[in-house]
Amino acid sequence: MRPSRVLTMYYAVTGLLGLALTALMCVLVFRDEIGPGGATVMALTWNVFFAMILPLVLDWAERSYFHARFLKLEEVSASNPELAAALSEQCEKLSIEKLRLAVVDSPADEVFGYALWGSNPRLIMSGSILKAQEKAQIVPSIEAELTRLRSQDHTMVFLLFTVFQVVLEQAAMAVHH
Repeated sequence: MRPSRVLTMYYAVTGLLGLALTALMCVLVFRDEIGPGGATVMALTWNVFFAMILPLVLDWAERSYFHARFLKLEEVSASNPELAAALSEQCEKLSIEKLRLAVVDSPADEVFGYALWGSNPRLIMSGSILKAQEKAQIVPSIEAELTRLRSQDHTMVFLLFTVFQVVLEQAAMAVHH
């Protein structure tokens, strides 16, 4: 399994959990326990919660499943100064602060990054990349991932989940009445 697959699995699990909670909200609306507005607010609330715990879940999964070691750039410079210099330069260029590397035990030479709202960025890479002889081939993929990390926004996925869940709630209420 690749580290990026953990993010995909998180999206799938939270999406399905959101659908289950949507069904529960529909039942509560049908019983007049809560109103349609309350069901909408609840959908937004649990999706905000899922977005906020995303970095914690990813960090936990990287540690548990991939045995990740989180390193600061200063720690990388001791073993691989060229990589640390390239990372520092790219982080400065993209205004990425406090980047931490997660070195994982994975056969895949995947470079994967994530952050939430631009804070606490992580770059995950296989330990073999840090020891690779062909550093010139590795740096462009790391730079591309940092650029993608800077522009990605996981919040949009959860907002789309919210919209979909609210539409389902509204459709269920329309059919019920």
